[in-house]
Amino acid sequence: MKSTKDTYVDAIRGNDSSLKLEDKEKQLEIINDFVIELFSKVTIDEIVWCIAKKVIARLGFVDCVVYLYDEAENVFIQKAAHGPKNPIEFDIKNPIKIAIGEGIVGSVAKSRKGEIVSDTRLDARYVIDDDYRLSEIAVPIYHEDQVIAVIDSEHPEVDFYTPDHLELLKSIAAISATKIMHAKAMGRIQEYQKNLELEVTKKTQELQNTISKLKKSNEDLESFAYAASHDLQEPIRTIASYLQLIKKREKNLSVESGEFIDFAVDGSIRMRRLLEGLLAYSKLKKIDEEFEVICMDHILEVIKANLYTQIQETQAKISVNNLGKIVGDKTQILQLFQNLISNAIKFRKKDEAPVIEISMIEKPKLKVFKIKDQGIGIDTSFYEKIFSLFSRLNTIDKFSGSGIGLALCKKIVENHNGEIDLKSEINKGTTFFISLPVI
Repeated sequence: MKSTKDTYVDAIRGNDSSLKLEDKEKQLEIINDFVIELFSKVTIDEIVWCIAKKVIARLGFVDCVVYLYDEAENVFIQKAAHGPKNPIEFDIKNPIKIAIGEGIVGSVAKSRKGEIVSDTRLDARYVIDDDYRLSEIAVPIYHEDQVIAVIDSEHPEVDFYTPDHLELLKSIAAISATKIMHAKAMGRIQEYQKNLELEVTKKTQELQNTISKLKKSNEDLESFAYAASHDLQEPIRTIASYLQLIKKREKNLSVESGEFIDFAVDGSIRMRRLLEGLLAYSKLKKIDEEFEVICMDHILEVIKANLYTQIQETQAKISVNNLGKIVGDKTQILQLFQNLISNAIKFRKKDEAPVIEISMIEKPKLKVFKIKDQGIGIDTSFYEKIFSLFSRLNTIDKFSGSGIGLALCKKIVENHNGEIDLKSEINKGTTFFISLPVI
């Protein structure tokens, strides 16, 4: 009478048709459950342990190891196991490395063909791991031409593994290959994202440090400009006063000496104006929290009153076309428009009364103000230069000024998150465009 073990072996080898069918059904069930389980696995480690725990263990194999290919070392390393090599949970005991072509595992990896070794005593390739066993089965897991893993199992009995076992493991290998390649790709993506995030974090920190340093530098520069422009005014005033006293009291001064004193006094006055402009520029800071609703038509009435003498002396004609309201800093906005209108009056054509038109165009999320004159105009090559500190396009004997007015205008517009631009033609006039966001 046959033992239960003999009956099972005969069934696998086809000696009992009813048990053969039952065994096939069991194998299909194992594959089905494995596929379902595999869907939830994300990492390569999870996949290889799933092969060991959910397939090999259920087949009744006493020993199995899954090798993974390590590109860095160019060897296959034991990564998951069932049996003696797996004493506790997801731990593998004394994992070994196999080179391509070495042993039965290495040969299978090289040939990309699964093998059954019925008697390891007759195969010189056999490599002893934790114990000597008499039969072995090895199946490669590969994608296209790349072998990425090997499923290997040994058994203490001779001729234990069957062609059915080989076909089953081939199916498992084919299913696992795509999942492992996907996991590898996802791992590379995650590594790339991690490196990218680290790089972004690093660059962001560097940028924040640069911004902090720049902010501190700007604050120091503003403090210096304020202190310098404020504190230097008194010595300049003193120099001019004493020079004028010398000219007044000294009766024997030559004409030439008197002219020299006049030049020095004029230079002192210009220096005072420069310092006053620099002081005004250094005081301009962004003050969003102090913004308020401003009626622009009212602002223009105030400006006309402030420039009354200039307007009367030059017979200037200023037309204002319903400018509406904006949100901003009232003092700065008044200074902005007053500077531009004052410039339009100053840089008029000789012997012509200045004509200035002020209007507003509404655009999506923007209000664009136009200040148009018919003055001497500006060459296109100077468009950028005129907004720089101390920039002058005309000599001091033709037009007075500190060269700070338009730099102030630009800074005020930037404080309101806007833009300033211009169009001009020599001897035909200039139009300044001030674009301010609608808040």
